[in-house]
Amino acid sequence: MKSISSVIAAALSFGLLAGAATAQNDSRSRVVPPPQQPGDSSAQQDGDVVTIFANSKGVIFSVVDEQNRIVSNLKASDVEILDGGARQEIDIFRTSNDLPMMLAVLIDTSASQESLLPAEKRAVDVFLDSSFRTGKDYGAILTFQGETALVNGLTTNLRQLKSALGRIEREQQFRDETNGTPQLGTALFDAVEVTAQEVLNGKTARRVTSVRDPSAPENSRRAIRRALCVLTDGKDTASQKNLSQVIARAQRLGIIIYALGMGDRFRFGDVDKENLEKLCASSGGKAFFPASELDLERSFKQIVDDLSGQYIAVYRPTGGNAQTDGRRAIQIKPKNPRLRVFHQTEYEPEQ
Repeated sequence: MKSISSVIAAALSFGLLAGAATAQNDSRSRVVPPPQQPGDSSAQQDGDVVTIFANSKGVIFSVVDEQNRIVSNLKASDVEILDGGARQEIDIFRTSNDLPMMLAVLIDTSASQESLLPAEKRAVDVFLDSSFRTGKDYGAILTFQGETALVNGLTTNLRQLKSALGRIEREQQFRDETNGTPQLGTALFDAVEVTAQEVLNGKTARRVTSVRDPSAPENSRRAIRRALCVLTDGKDTASQKNLSQVIARAQRLGIIIYALGMGDRFRFGDVDKENLEKLCASSGGKAFFPASELDLERSFKQIVDDLSGQYIAVYRPTGGNAQTDGRRAIQIKPKNPRLRVFHQTEYEPEQ
């Protein structure tokens, strides 16, 4: 599998990208494409922009009822937020659908997914059509096997994303005389780490979230929803990072992770549900395990509903205690005990 660096270099040679910025991670060079020009901020209304100051914490969450239906009519008085065990006063509470979304789709192209790739591409195509708002949201597409490859960096252009999706093919590996293939492994955790740090928190992402108002306090940032959808069987055989490290990274950056757990069970065994459920639940996302292409489409529909029914709450953390590792636990409790909340469970305070 080509590294991100080699994929970008190839794209440059065909004139697909205008430039690149390099980054170093885990002693391997990774390249993220140059920032796309965000929309004119002067045209954005107050309803589209939430500024989070350096001494504030913003948390995005979704709420479902007993039938697992999204609840979209809550008020600040309907929930209680605990940070470090202490009750917090909510400064801003609103639905987050008007906020821009930064979405990365990460597709496992290892041998265990070979027969599923065409169906996955069709489902992602429909998902992008139903969830992505050209000119407002930002999307990226990546694939992974032993290494992670950037197919298309963050862009607001839906047509460009869909075109990149259509170009994805499972890379053919060398087969020996017995029709065997080298055991390159699948580095799921490394792929999630790279996507979180270098794409959803890369140079383009930081530019999108920067506050252009010179009167704003230092380190203020524009609120944005960050989500990662990963299509995989959940098995990791080659990562340098472990599950706990990847979870900590996603929580630190406020990235909500959704997983579509699928595999060719006739050749490669069952999906690792435990890995995917832990990865998603800790970030406020959900793991789905579709058994057919129709189930896959339904799962993406649930993700669309979830993303469109989220809330954002902003507060200034006071009181409470950090955990032994310095991280702070978050609890969001609905006043109605029949409701369930999906949210980031802990974070690392800014220094």
